Amino acid sequence: MSTGSPRGRVTLEPRRLWTLRLSLGATRWVLYAVALCGILATARNAIAPPRQRLVVVASARASDPGAQWFALRFVRAYLTWSGDLSGHERGLAPFLGPAVDPDAGLVPVAGSAEQVRWLAIAGERNRAGGEQDYTVAADTGDGSVRYVEVAVAPGADGSEVLAHYPALVGGPTPERASGLDGVALPTVSGRAVVAVLDRALRNYVGSSEQNLAADLAPGASVDPIAPGLSLRDVQRLVVEPSGAVLATVVAGDAGGDAFTLAYEISVRALAGRWEITRIEP
Repeated sequence: MSTGSPRGRVTLEPRRLWTLRLSLGATRWVLYAVALCGILATARNAIAPPRQRLVVVASARASDPGAQWFALRFVRAYLTWSGDLSGHERGLAPFLGPAVDPDAGLVPVAGSAEQVRWLAIAGERNRAGGEQDYTVAADTGDGSVRYVEVAVAPGADGSEVLAHYPALVGGPTPERASGLDGVALPTVSGRAVVAVLDRALRNYVGSSEQNLAADLAPGASVDPIAPGLSLRDVQRLVVEPSGAVLATVVAGDAGGDAFTLAYEISVRALAGRWEITRIEP
């Protein structure tokens, strides 16, 4: 007995002519409505376009060594004079144009003298228009340090130019440290890793490179240390949030002086053995 494949069937369903016209009309009106919405949206965007929000992130300006050098040179000339005040004006001449006071507004006491011993940048602040304010610390040999704020701006040819008269200011006020040895951090646990850290620190502080190499991982990064030191005590080993170990040690020099020092050490466990991968201040 054989069976053939089923045959398809066509079913004729009688419908009234007015229902077909209604169906086609409804479809046409739906298309009209969609097209009208598109036209209205296009018109609205043309008349009142949507606002675009542009977010600009200003990157921190990097320090400018040329501007720093300009500020240091200016302060040296500004605070240096002798009995012949014309020398003071000659020293300031490279920084001042002909329309500016030749002494930059500083009138020393006749017959006095002042000489700068050393200078350093104590602070830096960026301002609008590319201007940079530098606080320069200067030792003039009278037992105190003067702080001079110098405003440096870019000139027409791109070189540095003095923006306005300098200002005598107070020195930067540092924030006091509440702790220096990570006392609030968790201490390193585990005899094996503590033993490796103690041994590595003793060899590192004592500049025993051959012995230190035994605890270093291949390719370890080790910053050089000052020669002539010896480890007296490991005071604290704590784990920093980065996972590195902050080691606080007491080291002595050849003259018997004692220094409490801190070094950051990275370690890893490999095949059941702890290795040092990095040592740096």
